[in-house]
Amino acid sequence: LLKSTVMMKLEAVGLRGAAKLMPSELSGGMARRAALARAIALEPDLIMFDEPFVGQDPITMGVLVKLISELNSALGVTCVVVSHDVPEVLSIADYAYIMADKKIVAYGSAQALQENADPRVRQFLDGIADGPV
Repeated sequence: LLKSTVMMKLEAVGLRGAAKLMPSELSGGMARRAALARAIALEPDLIMFDEPFVGQDPITMGVLVKLISELNSALGVTCVVVSHDVPEVLSIADYAYIMADKKIVAYGSAQALQENADPRVRQFLDGIADGPV
């Protein structure tokens, strides 16, 4: 039962072929996906991701974005993603929050945030160096 659960979770994150590898043999992206497989092994209702895209190449980042989205839709898992990678978060978020000065300054759907005229939100979403934040 345990082995089949492990294989099923590795399959879910695209690592079935890496089942016999040692942790030191995994690439950075593979290690992130292995951590994700470990997180979903107990079938939680909620998974929190803290900066899951940091240091990832564009391909691995795309894989992680797709996996998080699939976890949410296929397994019904609520995913909370903390990230500074705005395009990736907005591509998968049903709802997002933007914080500045330790306060929530905006929240809503990706579209609502992209239409938000607040200068702090614009600075963050547009990646502008100078501004109120």
